[in-house]
Amino acid sequence: MDKIEIHCCFVFPPLSFFHSGCIFVGHGLSQDFAAVNLFVPPDQIIDTVEIYHQANRRNISLRFLVNYVLGRDMQQDVHDSVEDARAAFELYVRAVELKREGKFERYLTDIYEFGQKSDWKVGLDKGSG
Repeated sequence: MDKIEIHCCFVFPPLSFFHSGCIFVGHGLSQDFAAVNLFVPPDQIIDTVEIYHQANRRNISLRFLVNYVLGRDMQQDVHDSVEDARAAFELYVRAVELKREGKFERYLTDIYEFGQKSDWKVGLDKGSG
């Protein structure tokens, strides 16, 4: 039996994004890009999974971060990629603000502590954990 090779190629009209240095902001982007077999240079990626992460600890879900950091719930019924993108950008902006104030590392520790106390469930009052 002959070996059959199948090659798949995704063509994105705005390929100039990759060559012009466009910055991609999102949550879990490495998984998204891998799913479509797309390489984006690391210096063009801002990933909130990595920003809101402490070494040797679990990754924090986008929904949990939005609930804790931005004070709202999301994705209650259906997945909305536009909502995800906006939320990831807002999380990035908030992280930049906290870093400028010198408060980010303590805040991230607080997120992990609350997550452990709440079993990483959303919608719980931060003071009730």
